Amino acid sequence: MEQSVRGPLGPPAGGAAGSILVMVVLVLFLLTSLGISYVALTKGDRQNADGPAAGSQAFENAQVGISEVLARMSVPGREQYIGQAPGTYSPGWGRYVVNRPGNSSMDPQHDVPTTDGLDNDGDGAVDEAGEHYPETGSRQISLVGVTPLDYPWVKVRYKLNAANQVILFGDHDDDPTTPPRENLVQGVPKIVVTAAGSSGHSTRIVTVEAVKWPLPPVPAAVYAEGNLAFRGDTFQIDGRDHGIESPSEPIADAASLPGIASPNDPSAISAELVGPRAQRVRGSGAQPSVATSSANLDLQAMDEAWSQIADVTVAGDRHDSNAESWGSIEDLKIVNVQGNLSMSGSISGAGVLLVRGDLDMGGEARWSGLVICLGDAKLHGGGTIVGSLLVQGTLSGRSEVSEGPRVLYSSAMIRRLAALTGYEVSSWIDQ
Repeated sequence: MEQSVRGPLGPPAGGAAGSILVMVVLVLFLLTSLGISYVALTKGDRQNADGPAAGSQAFENAQVGISEVLARMSVPGREQYIGQAPGTYSPGWGRYVVNRPGNSSMDPQHDVPTTDGLDNDGDGAVDEAGEHYPETGSRQISLVGVTPLDYPWVKVRYKLNAANQVILFGDHDDDPTTPPRENLVQGVPKIVVTAAGSSGHSTRIVTVEAVKWPLPPVPAAVYAEGNLAFRGDTFQIDGRDHGIESPSEPIADAASLPGIASPNDPSAISAELVGPRAQRVRGSGAQPSVATSSANLDLQAMDEAWSQIADVTVAGDRHDSNAESWGSIEDLKIVNVQGNLSMSGSISGAGVLLVRGDLDMGGEARWSGLVICLGDAKLHGGGTIVGSLLVQGTLSGRSEVSEGPRVLYSSAMIRRLAALTGYEVSSWIDQ
């Protein structure tokens, strides 16, 4: 019988070849599975890395939307203001700021106004079909040549209590020793702002509450860091609380402040008020009503803070002898005069008047609100300040009050100035 002989490199027997083929298939399957798992794992790692970044950007975009609304809610009369007039607070009021018309429908709470029992769109009807807060365009719409930040909609509304009353934030008891708080009688409405921010496929909705902090209490009708000189005996400095509107009579039973307060020894001021002049400075305590101030105000810091948001800035000296008006009681302004200011004639204004030099106020000039003078103040003639005068009086000479002028403290006028300050976030609610 002839027998075949195969060398060591010859093909294996049929059973062994089949086993090797199965092993090769198994190895290829294993390698393919590992490759697929690696691709899936690395892809998942990239998604996990991209997800937080997109979420953070969406959150930052929502924050920018909130910042726009707080700025546009802060100062009545300013360009792009979206709030109600001071003192007019409707419980159902609200607004959407959107970067495209119709984006308010993306709000998950968009339809709440149809069932909240309030007039949300200002048409006098309550809970009618299709009732929603009105829309207004975002500042992003007007940007040209830049990539806008993506906050599709931002909603602002008043914070309400269970009885649908507007919650205010302020000095509820006219006591400067107690902190401001939520109340229903005095202050500026607390607002709730909800913003959606987007980045790629990520969206974040953030809600905050914001308040306007009341101004620091003024110490007196006149706060003076330097000495005062008085001439004649027909002037009037009165720390009793007065009404805003002319003739600005004292308010019965209202709390009074000193007529004049100084952080330094007030005896030098009192020494100037002898005879009939003593009766011309009224307020809390005996006449003349002069006291040591409980607060040492940083007038330069106050001037700097207000000047940054001034409506009118005068670079140097200014002499106004005409009937020009810098604001009114209904339209408060911040006027920043960086030199000396002379006010005479029938010029009037209302809000905050900043004078970095000397102030000369006479004629029938009238200012309603707060006057901060870093130089010396000379008051004469029929000039009137209703609110408070704060004088640093350290640049030259001595501040002087002569025949005829009036400085009348008015808490109501000072409180109105809170409308000129900005809203600040008081609490965050991340959704």
